[in-house]
Amino acid sequence: MPDNVSLLEPEQPHSIWYKRYLEYNSNKIPTNYDFVLTDKELIESDPALNLLSSEIGVKEYFTKKALPEAKKEGLPISVLLERTFDTVEDVWEHLRRFPLENGWAQMSSDEEMTRKTVVVLGSGWGAHAFMKVANCNKLRVIVVSPSNHFVFTPMLASAATGTVEYRSMTESVRSANGMIEQYIEGKAVGLDLQNRKVKVKLNSLLEDFREEDSPEIDLEYDHLLVAVGCKVDSKGVPGADKSLRLKSCDDARRLRTATGEVFEYASRPDVAGVDHVEERTKRATFLIVGGGPTGVELAGELYDLGEDITRPHKGTYPRLKGNVRVILVHSGSELVPQFEKPLRAEALKSLEKKGVQVILNTRVTEIGNGFATLSTKTVDDTGYEIGREESTLPLGLSVWCAGTAPVSFVSQLLDQLPTEAKSKDGRIQVDRWLRPPMKDPSLLGSVLVIGDAAAAIEDDEYLPQTAQVAGQQGAYIARMLSRGYDLEVTPPALPCTPSSDCDVFYDPQLTEWLKIRGLDIASKFSFLNLGLLAYLGGGEALSQVQVGDFPLFAYSGSVAFVLWRSVYLVKQVATKNRVLVTFDWLKSALFGRDMTRF
Repeated sequence: MPDNVSLLEPEQPHSIWYKRYLEYNSNKIPTNYDFVLTDKELIESDPALNLLSSEIGVKEYFTKKALPEAKKEGLPISVLLERTFDTVEDVWEHLRRFPLENGWAQMSSDEEMTRKTVVVLGSGWGAHAFMKVANCNKLRVIVVSPSNHFVFTPMLASAATGTVEYRSMTESVRSANGMIEQYIEGKAVGLDLQNRKVKVKLNSLLEDFREEDSPEIDLEYDHLLVAVGCKVDSKGVPGADKSLRLKSCDDARRLRTATGEVFEYASRPDVAGVDHVEERTKRATFLIVGGGPTGVELAGELYDLGEDITRPHKGTYPRLKGNVRVILVHSGSELVPQFEKPLRAEALKSLEKKGVQVILNTRVTEIGNGFATLSTKTVDDTGYEIGREESTLPLGLSVWCAGTAPVSFVSQLLDQLPTEAKSKDGRIQVDRWLRPPMKDPSLLGSVLVIGDAAAAIEDDEYLPQTAQVAGQQGAYIARMLSRGYDLEVTPPALPCTPSSDCDVFYDPQLTEWLKIRGLDIASKFSFLNLGLLAYLGGGEALSQVQVGDFPLFAYSGSVAFVLWRSVYLVKQVATKNRVLVTFDWLKSALFGRDMTRF
């Protein structure tokens, strides 16, 4: 298209002014679309294309006037615009899905016959975002996961200490999208790339069933979305497998139960006397390994829990006042290294002010029954390491929040991929469209990898293993598959025209929308960093808000705490969750945390 041709002028041959003609069958379902050029007055009566014209107008304005200035400031205005337009497209698809979900309409035979089968492995951030955005009129989505729910993982520390309840921050897989074809409770244990089949071992749903007795099934797919996440890596530390974890609702439930047992153990009559203060404190000592956001937030929540349950008269364990101890061990020189340097210092200052013992430059080398062995780096005046100092720490409970490693299925997949598909840390290397390399070029795009299992590079750096990255990747894949891009070619492109034979249901309205936006070629995935949040306990938090590399503001303390709660409330995936979380916060503030053990 010539540069001097405006998409907004109706008299131009490349005008976006179109009129939609729909032919309905007996059920009033659109089965055929026909686009013809028309004038501005007619297009203004069509809501969808009128919205498109507004979108193009906004994009032209920002591209010509705001974009050059924004680039100087580091503001990713082009990415912001594309995400905004993608959201408009998502809303439109949700509205079209609504009659089908409620049984007011039925899928057409053309759509039913030409849907691609997408098998999704996992139910975490990436998989959940995919389920929310996927157009199930075009995709037959089958979800496989050992967990039948999505968990809002940033609040696991709150659930582990009783601030919120587990069900308040979860959403069933089946509730994420009412048009999902099937959910299967199980895990992938094998893969046949050439025949596009994945082997799934079904969960043992009854306690008296042995895992080896669980049946296995084969699922055929057109596209396999690997969103299996990662596991906690204890790095071979002896006894570390005895420590609790904090990666799932089951982990939070076990930690909450164990915390109650710790307090009961420390409250026994045999250590109630004044001569047993040291033993009582040992039993009520919590060791957290790892100074990232998970470890820091857990330290803050455990501090709050200790203050709550030891309140005179009102607390559940008032006799433990002064005995509850929280120790945070981190191998680095600063806590939460993902944050800006001033906020890292604030995190350390805030935790130490509350009485949390923070030990930096220290590794845990062994965890035993009631103790942990530490190895602390010693440095000279220049910061050069000159040795390590060993020490032993008595404790009542340890929680391992440091390090991650790929799950076993990732290794199985890597065995069938070229050697260059394996990253240094054992994850799956993907291109800018989140596709791993294939030995057979015809299989390119049949497998897509997102989240913690993927090693994606952007601006010569690996993307962080965060929920924010996984969620954006999941939504990106959902749009790319729903739009019908041919993933076998590089870059992926729209393969269909109204007159071509194609094996996916042709949606001319969406296709024209994409072509006018310049998306007949799939754009590369771009991560839009919106910042970080972390709770520090005592009504204080860290808030680092940004748009890409453009910083907006950074706060610590009570103001950041208000922002932390506001964002986490808004980011809940359903209205039900927002109501339940609000009620849980109010309940714990008014009545304290419930330490009842079952």
